[in-house]
Amino acid sequence: RWTWLLGAGMTLMLMDRSEEAVPWLQKSLAITPGSGRTHMLLSAAYEKLGRPAEAKAAMAKGLALRPGSNLRNVALPPKNASPIFIAASEWIGRAYLAAGLPER
Repeated sequence: RWTWLLGAGMTLMLMDRSEEAVPWLQKSLAITPGSGRTHMLLSAAYEKLGRPAEAKAAMAKGLALRPGSNLRNVALPPKNASPIFIAASEWIGRAYLAAGLPER
């Protein structure tokens, strides 16, 4: 039930529609709050929307659930990804870092 909600949120994020993505990601968290990855994606949406305190809080929850996470092991692998996907997802990585995700 939660994966398609996460997928809808991720798709909206890739389309640079963070405001629309937030409710989908929140619904995903309501069903499965222990994933960590959803918290991190939500932190990127908050960061993009100029809500840094909420972004940092969401990232802190994600890191608590997924200790040892960093940009390299959280980002989706670029192997076989289209250049369009890679370009669309670059801002998400920058938002992760701004919200407190370690680079390494």
